[in-house]
Amino acid sequence: MANNYRGSGDRIPVVAPGAVTAGDIVVVNTQLFGVAGNTVASAAEVVIQRGGVWDLSKVTGTNGSALVGAIAYWDNTGKKVTISATSNTKVGVFVADAVSTATTARVALNPNARRHSFTLRRMKETVTPKLEAVKR
Repeated sequence: MANNYRGSGDRIPVVAPGAVTAGDIVVVNTQLFGVAGNTVASAAEVVIQRGGVWDLSKVTGTNGSALVGAIAYWDNTGKKVTISATSNTKVGVFVADAVSTATTARVALNPNARRHSFTLRRMKETVTPKLEAVKR
């Protein structure tokens, strides 16, 4: 039996990149994210939950309206979930409709969202030129 297994990866201790409030999304180096389990000061250890369904603070207005299944992004500057991908981290999907005036939204975190997005983009960059060459 393997003796190097260390856990499921659902809960990971990380160094807080800034002051963190329990229930907020924590983003570490743009790739690792999760919901903080406790409130800590900057540079303290915080345990983040990398999956699950959460009610998160949401932007209001145009970028705050979402339908079930829409991609959810985290605005790390405003500390709110949004539908805008620009300069934000893809964190999961909306699991309930969110109206533009609501201040929270229900989101299913996808801890592999960034990796899958990158993998699909790389596949497209690699495969598309080959398919175009075959068509000629």
